[in-house]
Amino acid sequence: MPVESAYTGRVSLKDFDLPRRAGSLPGLLLAAAVATLLWDTWLIWPLKILTVFFHEISHNLAALLTGGTMGRILLESNEGGLASSSGGSRFLILNAGYLGSILWGSALMLAAARTNRDRQLTALLGAFLAGMTLFYVRSPFGFVFGLAAAYGLYMASKRLSDATNDAILKVVGATSCLYAIPDIWSDVVTRSCNSDAKMLANEFFGPRLMWGGLWIGLSLAVLWWTVRTARRLEARD
Repeated sequence: MPVESAYTGRVSLKDFDLPRRAGSLPGLLLAAAVATLLWDTWLIWPLKILTVFFHEISHNLAALLTGGTMGRILLESNEGGLASSSGGSRFLILNAGYLGSILWGSALMLAAARTNRDRQLTALLGAFLAGMTLFYVRSPFGFVFGLAAAYGLYMASKRLSDATNDAILKVVGATSCLYAIPDIWSDVVTRSCNSDAKMLANEFFGPRLMWGGLWIGLSLAVLWWTVRTARRLEARD
């Protein structure tokens, strides 16, 4: 008896939809741990650039919140980044990069766990990235990447289910929280580049390893607290 197939040869974004359980925090934390192990591969490259973007945005926002002004942001394909600002607290601005990426990640994971409107949240994140790109990103690669990321999030919010958008937000959030660990290890421990930790050590106090260790510890602590809190929020739904 012939069997009819519904396959049309076309691939839709709907084909990538996930069941709601795929967005569970334990599963996504495992995915984030695997992402850390694969940190230097091309598979994780887009997430790395996105977390660098969060990092540089955080520097600029710290300047604004401490009385300064936000300046241009540069993003490069080699995962380099630079935020230029004027005024504000230099100490808080230097700390804001890694601490900001941790807080961005925590906020995304908690928001995804708290709400059932994940598609709207993804769209809002895309709009924010588009605005930051248009107003502040001034490197050619960064400008293209920022708009592409914003468009990708917008399309996900329009074409994919809430469950899939929930998973996207949690993966981005968990990766942003964990970002500090391999990046600090690379910048502070294995090589001595002109990192935020080195500038803090030179301009204020303490060795660069102290600042790097502090950020790694805070990253793990915030991630642990975020997971516990998010699981309680999901249990209420």
